[in-house]
Amino acid sequence: MASQPSRIALILAVVLFCCLPCQPGLLHADQAAAAGNLIRQGGYAVAPNGHISMAENSDSLFVPASTLKILTSLAALDMLGPDHRFATRMSVDQHKNLYIQGGGDPFLLTENVIAITRKLQEAGIERINNLILDESVYQLDTQADGCDNTTNPYDAWNGGLAVNFNSIAIRVASDHTISSDGPKSPFLPMMQAIGATLPPGHHRVNVNAFKVTGRLSNTLRYSGELFVALLQQQQVVVQGEIMAGRVPGEAIPILTYWSEKTLPDMLQQSLKYSNNFVANQLFLACGISRFGAPATWDKARSALQSYVREHLGLSESELMMVEGSGLSRRNRITPRAMLAILRKFAPYKDLLPLKQGIPLKSGTLSGVYCYAGYLPQQHAPFVIFLNQPQNNRDEILQILMRGQKTKTTLTARK
Repeated sequence: MASQPSRIALILAVVLFCCLPCQPGLLHADQAAAAGNLIRQGGYAVAPNGHISMAENSDSLFVPASTLKILTSLAALDMLGPDHRFATRMSVDQHKNLYIQGGGDPFLLTENVIAITRKLQEAGIERINNLILDESVYQLDTQADGCDNTTNPYDAWNGGLAVNFNSIAIRVASDHTISSDGPKSPFLPMMQAIGATLPPGHHRVNVNAFKVTGRLSNTLRYSGELFVALLQQQQVVVQGEIMAGRVPGEAIPILTYWSEKTLPDMLQQSLKYSNNFVANQLFLACGISRFGAPATWDKARSALQSYVREHLGLSESELMMVEGSGLSRRNRITPRAMLAILRKFAPYKDLLPLKQGIPLKSGTLSGVYCYAGYLPQQHAPFVIFLNQPQNNRDEILQILMRGQKTKTTLTARK
């Protein structure tokens, strides 16, 4: 039987062990080793109660891919406000020209254009001369960094006046007959031109990946053709051309259409479908919010850099952001910096999509596999950044969940 002093020493040892802080190398040594074995170039971190409990390479910079959309969403909520709505304005001049002035609405969809054309008809518009499109709220000299301008919708360009995320739905039949592939979208001349280059099947493509014909960009041509077709459905006669231009001072405002979706609605859809177009429209809107119109990439970058410094306490050595969607490989962020973003984003975590019941945003590029979100136990923020050929993020996530579950169980026993 152990002596009295030995029993006291044993009790003290147990008490001291139970009081040890949960840090890498103590409680989670096995889990940390298992996660580390899956990493060749990457890092991860978990921070329950604001303190990192497991981490590797938490201060190294990595390409975050679409997990960066969490930061774009947070900045939009703080800088624009949850009640923010985008405005599309209509005016007429003495020559019966109709002006449509874009406000950068990320969700100007066919159903919204239907609503606008109905309101114009109800306002007494029966006949117009030219349709003049004003996208001067944006002055973009390039597409988003990282955009390869493929036909894929995720490469769609941004613009001050753009419809349907700047992607168009076309059906090409086996006999090469071309039709609209959207339930509410009318057939447009642009569909014929683009469809002639596509094989049979159902397609949704980036309109700017195709050859420009005429004086309009493909973005404005698409917007203009959709408005004309839907005006004509409302028995509004369009006599003239579709043109690009600015609203003159003497034009008379007749309608302002405010975006149907609230900002949280937009963010939820953008995060769920990882919509690059929407994310960068909001990124550019943050630049306008801080520096005024017109939107430019430089203004947006400066606005977000100021935001992360002033509101998150992050420096350029921890986060470099060149666009808002995560498409660019020039974006860089540390796991520790992403944890700071997740802590601030926590009140909005319900906007994130669920993966097996876990609110998280994934990010994927070739050789880039990332997760950022909240573990079920204690809603602990976590981040996994892998910049390597092996996609082990699901295995690492399971290890982090087991480690956090073990910590929670031991804490409860105490």
